[in-house]
Amino acid sequence: MTPIVFLDFDDVLAVHQVHNSYRVLDAFATGGAEAVPELWTSVFDASARKNLLALHEEFEPNYVISSSWASHLNRDQICEVLSRTGLQFLIENLSEHWCTPRDSASGRLSEIEAWLEQHGSEGRTTYVIIDDHVSGWVLSDSWLEDKTVFCDAWVGFTYAKLRTARKILQKQLEIK
Repeated sequence: MTPIVFLDFDDVLAVHQVHNSYRVLDAFATGGAEAVPELWTSVFDASARKNLLALHEEFEPNYVISSSWASHLNRDQICEVLSRTGLQFLIENLSEHWCTPRDSASGRLSEIEAWLEQHGSEGRTTYVIIDDHVSGWVLSDSWLEDKTVFCDAWVGFTYAKLRTARKILQKQLEIK
């Protein structure tokens, strides 16, 4: 069974103080995605992208976007962001059910639970959640905490966090 990575963007990949989600949303809202090439080279941290690629090369997972970006951008727009930022492998492995279900009252925990309930394989799904302490705080002290990598704000998915993600996936794969 292919592992799943539930992936947040802010404070995981997007850690730049200026080139951030607000700039991305503005670029799409104004039709200016082409006009801001510097945005695409810096919105996702190079080290975080490299670490995510290393995780991908080892486990070949599918990805589910658990980021609030999916509330504002559709699948095509998310794919455009990923393409412009050099994450083509993520596009190629985006789950058919590409984002967690959300509404105005949902939170990260309920969204991931709902996705697992709707699309998981009766508790046999191997997955890791890559989030941050700010938007993913609700995952702390939940039943999902031991499958969550908590990135630090403005730091992102570091090599140390990559090692944690590897351990989470390896532990589940050993059991199955």
